[in-house]
Amino acid sequence: MHSCFHFATHRWILHSVCFVVTIWSLGGNLTTTTAQHSQTYRRFEVIDDGDRISSLKVTPEDAVPPWARDVEHAKYQWSQQVNEHPHFEVPLVFVKPPVDPDQPFGDHNHQPSITWLDNGDLLAIWYSTSSESGTELTVLASRLRAGKQEWDASSEFFKAFQRNMHGSAIFYDGHGTLFHFNGMGPLGGRGWAKLALLVRTSRDNGVTWSVPQAIGSDYKARHQVISGTIKTSQGKLIQCCDADPGPNGGTAVHVSQDGGLTWTDWGQDEEKPMFVAGGKGRGTIAGIHASVVELRNGHLLALGRGDSIDGRMPMSISSDFGQSWEYHASEFPPIGGGQRLILRRLNEGPLLLVSFTSGNRNEPEAVPLRFIDQAGREFEGNGMYAAVSFDDGKTWPLRKLLTPGSGRWDGGAHTKEFVASPTRAEHAGYLAATQTPDNTIHLISSRLHYRFNLAWLKQGFPAQ
Repeated sequence: MHSCFHFATHRWILHSVCFVVTIWSLGGNLTTTTAQHSQTYRRFEVIDDGDRISSLKVTPEDAVPPWARDVEHAKYQWSQQVNEHPHFEVPLVFVKPPVDPDQPFGDHNHQPSITWLDNGDLLAIWYSTSSESGTELTVLASRLRAGKQEWDASSEFFKAFQRNMHGSAIFYDGHGTLFHFNGMGPLGGRGWAKLALLVRTSRDNGVTWSVPQAIGSDYKARHQVISGTIKTSQGKLIQCCDADPGPNGGTAVHVSQDGGLTWTDWGQDEEKPMFVAGGKGRGTIAGIHASVVELRNGHLLALGRGDSIDGRMPMSISSDFGQSWEYHASEFPPIGGGQRLILRRLNEGPLLLVSFTSGNRNEPEAVPLRFIDQAGREFEGNGMYAAVSFDDGKTWPLRKLLTPGSGRWDGGAHTKEFVASPTRAEHAGYLAATQTPDNTIHLISSRLHYRFNLAWLKQGFPAQ
């Protein structure tokens, strides 16, 4: 039986199932109505043919999940919110148990992604489970609504029955389209060694969604989604996925040159590259959980976890949009289990890295680094830090410890409790970040939401 839904002017044919999804035209102060209930599409059925997806079928629901309820669609006036004064705010908790009794919530919440939206909201997603390899693993979501200081309670966002939904990314392109990428295991399959790669889109602030499409319909490696999607100056979309399920093995680079309709993984047929200083590989970044940025000359720069080079975090550079990479040792200490870095270009121009001083989360004070405080004094600190480059990654002269300064904090997942001080920050967590048009940097770890700006990072640092 054919199921058809209309999606703008694009039509996808996935074997015998035709999906065309209607995009709602939204304006003014319109809020979500009951007419849109069946298009939230948070659950779907999958039919496999051996080791690949044969078809996908959405499961419409009458109930509206909390992340899709009462969403305002008026365009937010970000320009009126720009604050150039230095600020670092007390972290918020974004991973909250659900209020609705029928919503799942595991004791292990991890691998988040976050984006800003046109209506002023922030939307965060992450996986929730009792076991990282279990088929109960599902994707939850929460909103921080414009003007609010508390995140909504969580609710289920994306799930296929008895499938491990491993790895998620959410990304607003700034021009009306919100992308959601997700890995998915085969029916009953445990772990994340073999995943399919799915994508869907929203054009109404993440309330309604297109039917999921398989970028990679085969269950295999190179499909574990990593937060940090980017859109290049030439309009190309880049989505990173782990190339290997282990602690080393690099990161695959999936590239779309047509707005997300078709995708290419140039490294899918390559033998595993050797990650050594000066070495080269095709389509694979050194280090898993990698994050990538576009440089001003059009090249790509990436940093990752594992695959250390000369005892340092590996750095990868590509001059051909990810088709090939050259590997180098960076100046940063490597990170390890329970940790994921972010690398992004700020609205103001510099590059921002957020990482950890020690790659051993069980010994967070093993490798202290030197930092600058607000008064310009140097000190040794441990844990999560920011580094800023003003010359496109050649040097990283600004380093600042990202700490609340005091108190006991629950970082969730692999972090658990940590005691913050002026010289100690959160020591582990899977990081994701977005920067809103008012230039506030929103950084989330496995449970906490940090807010600061470039002016705060530069406070106490010599003028550039």
